[in-house]
Amino acid sequence: MIRVRARNESLRGSRQAGQSFRARWAGSKLSRHAARSALWLNLCLGCAAASPVPNRRASAPESRTSARMTTASPPPATSSAPALTPSAPAAGPALDLATVQLLTVAVRSIALAEGSRIAVLADPPYLGDARGLHAVPLPNALRAKPAQDDEAQIYFGRDNEPRIMGTRHSDAGEAPIYFRHTNAGWRDGREEIGQLGGATAGGLWGVLGNADPELVCRVNSLCIIKRTSGWTTTPAGPNARLIQLSAGTLWGLDASGLATIDAHGWSMVAAAPAWSEPRAFWANTGEAWVAAGNELFHLHAGAWSKEPLPVRDAQAFWGVGSDSVWLVGKGGAAHYDGHGWRVLSIAGPLYAVRGRADSDVWLGGDAGLFHASL
Repeated sequence: MIRVRARNESLRGSRQAGQSFRARWAGSKLSRHAARSALWLNLCLGCAAASPVPNRRASAPESRTSARMTTASPPPATSSAPALTPSAPAAGPALDLATVQLLTVAVRSIALAEGSRIAVLADPPYLGDARGLHAVPLPNALRAKPAQDDEAQIYFGRDNEPRIMGTRHSDAGEAPIYFRHTNAGWRDGREEIGQLGGATAGGLWGVLGNADPELVCRVNSLCIIKRTSGWTTTPAGPNARLIQLSAGTLWGLDASGLATIDAHGWSMVAAAPAWSEPRAFWANTGEAWVAAGNELFHLHAGAWSKEPLPVRDAQAFWGVGSDSVWLVGKGGAAHYDGHGWRVLSIAGPLYAVRGRADSDVWLGGDAGLFHASL
């Protein structure tokens, strides 16, 4: 069987069962989900079109977070850690969230592409658009064996078809995962990632999508920055990072802090304060949110502040802009409007959130896939 870990694991190298969330890609009864998905998808897309949210910008190019976090926990805080400003008030009363449920299988990762295309990493993966969702199971040749453990994310490539990228763990070590979906189904697609696609040990992490650039990295090897104008390579460094693409900038988070990458390598933007287990983030020019354990950190005007975490065990962020950021976790979901966090009326555990606008947001967790609108 194949087990998929949730995207935003802690930075510790341990793979104890209590530190990860896994979904088994096993054979399951799918017909009832596929039959209902087409009707639900058309309904929710109609709701989104009929109920635009005023005064909200369209989303920037979709950002994604990497699948692999393997660095050790940071050392205890020292005097060199950036100072924190006082905390903001706790989250206000819960906001009603209009949702439509699309799937009732556990969801661990979501990708959006051009038009209405959506891909879902579930049991098994799903692919859909305005016409509905349908299951796209992995062939047996690509599925993990019982002694193997997959840690991966789903993305779209530039051809508007999904990819699955990450790491396959086993007693023999780590191996890369890079599966490509075509009209004929899933296949090994490592020919797309050049010298990182060989048999060399080590998993993959980065971000793929329609927006420029894409990033594919392997720890202690290379990062390939893939632009439509050409590829460049730069050292990946000793640690895997959580990755997000925002307005053409590749952001990376690890225990040391928040950085960006270009052809010259990694550049530190903001050194880490005294946090532990950073597991999710959202960043934009001049601003960032980081969830670390059950703590929330806000970077604004070059300074970190520690704020109350609105939902327990945060797992993922997505944002329209600095005045509209979504957060999901085991305790549910919350939304930041530029002034404060408000808890949303949807139950957790939730592990994935993606969107195109505040009126077109997708959330995934143990209970399934949901389309939401503020």
